[in-house]
Amino acid sequence: MFHPLMDPVTRLKDADLEARIVDLSKKYFIAAKSGNSDVVHQILLALESHKEEQVRRRQQATAELLKKQDKDLGDLINVD
Repeated sequence: MFHPLMDPVTRLKDADLEARIVDLSKKYFIAAKSGNSDVVHQILLALESHKEEQVRRRQQATAELLKKQDKDLGDLINVD
């Protein structure tokens, strides 16, 4: 989900993305304990955006790895 007041998460490095997820998670728990549902909702929107980007990056890395492995195995099998 896109949060309109956030910078695009696609510009973040992986380490920065992970750090923001940790930071937002801490802020979420603090806001939840205070009982401020409006703040909790806004933090959840930001947290979901960051987690979706993290999942997208992992899926892309996995797809690239599988594609590379498929090319490597194709050269090993010789059917003549």
